[in-house]
Amino acid sequence: MHYTEIDTLVPIILAVQEDNDDAVSLMLELFDRDIDYEAKYGQRRIDPDLKQELQIKLIYITKHFDVQKHLAQRSQNLGQKKI
Repeated sequence: MHYTEIDTLVPIILAVQEDNDDAVSLMLELFDRDIDYEAKYGQRRIDPDLKQELQIKLIYITKHFDVQKHLAQRSQNLGQKKI
């Protein structure tokens, strides 16, 4: 599965922030193709060290992502477009 195949990442992000191991695994699975692509960039093979670093950064960013702020900005932007 790829992250573009689901409607919203918010429930998964919130579960990752609660240290849910299944959610962490799902997040890594959803972004696996993109991580592999970046870890292989300019090379013939995937660099395992780079892949691991990208996975760590993805989970770090997910854990520190402010979902409430994002949702507030999104609803504010939608409200401005209706005017």
